[in-house]
Amino acid sequence: MRHIVLGVSTHPFLRDHAIAGTPVVPMAIVLEWFTAAATAWPQCPNPVVLRGITSLRKIALPGFHAGGDQCSVRSEVVDETLSLLLVSAKGVPHHRASAARFPLPAQRRAWSVPRDLRPAVRSSPYDGRVLFHGPSFRSIRRISGISPSGALGLVVGLRELSWPDGPWHLDPAAVDGALQLATLWAEHAIGAATQPQSIRECVVRVRGPVEGPVRCLVLRRRASALDAECDIAIINAHGEPLVELTGVQLVARPEPRRSGQ
Repeated sequence: MRHIVLGVSTHPFLRDHAIAGTPVVPMAIVLEWFTAAATAWPQCPNPVVLRGITSLRKIALPGFHAGGDQCSVRSEVVDETLSLLLVSAKGVPHHRASAARFPLPAQRRAWSVPRDLRPAVRSSPYDGRVLFHGPSFRSIRRISGISPSGALGLVVGLRELSWPDGPWHLDPAAVDGALQLATLWAEHAIGAATQPQSIRECVVRVRGPVEGPVRCLVLRRRASALDAECDIAIINAHGEPLVELTGVQLVARPEPRRSGQ
């Protein structure tokens, strides 16, 4: 079991991921913790593959400025699968996932840009409603195009955003930027502000922080009045995927989220 303390001294960047003034842990940080747990498993394949990542309830941090809040990642091996559960200090489950020891097939997916992408209308994606993020989480540098079919943009990682040194097992700042771009696509597709609820599969092909701006591609799977589903890839300058998120479900929020900054 891995114990984590979340406070202003250990995770100062989380002050810029706040709702009504209270920092909230984003799914990208949870993916970092689950990737770390999977990497520590002796039977972990390369690349790291997480499956069934599900948000059960948000992780609010009321003690962020007063000594910090605690949570833990519990891991258990069952039938050659590593079961992962993120729980609060009181043992309340917040996120779950699993990691299988069997590697992926050798053939990789081809990530093709949709032909119907059009320039984004808004001048800045950080409007305080769909994207409520403060400076430490403003990963999106450019939105190259967006349509009902998907979106394409540039995101930066934790080094460009001046996050603390690691060790980092992926780049949660870049991954959060990718999920932000998916949220903008979902608003375009269903007309509502959304939040990530689950991810069918996360493949970490290259571990650690990204180098400079990297491309992010969002591809539509489906959309309804209440939710949308897409696939996401973070792609380096050579066209190689660094992280792939398949089956990302984004559910409509009951009301706009605003930062207390």
